[in-house]
Amino acid sequence: MPDPLDAVREAERLVREATERAEAIVRETAGRVPPRGFEVPGGGGVSPFPDLSAVAGLVELLRGSLPPELSRQLTQALRELLVAVRAIVDYSIERLEPGEPVAAPVEDIPIE
Repeated sequence: MPDPLDAVREAERLVREATERAEAIVRETAGRVPPRGFEVPGGGGVSPFPDLSAVAGLVELLRGSLPPELSRQLTQALRELLVAVRAIVDYSIERLEPGEPVAAPVEDIPIE
């Protein structure tokens, strides 16, 4: 039968090693904290919405190469899409807002 103290010693050793590794990582990265504490290194100039940037670039490319009538139709379709997205966002915000608090029923209790 294995000694129960061996398991405790092994657990203590693992905790000690993990603590030492964590402290070493903290020492290595201590001077590399971004100015605001959350910026991604080398992330300057990168759009936070890369997929939307690609779509916007495609739309601009199409606008320049399409005939005026088709361009107006594309503009109207994009407007309708944005109105639909706004309606979805408004609906979601309304669902997240707290409603009126429900008043708890109050009852008089006679004291004798």
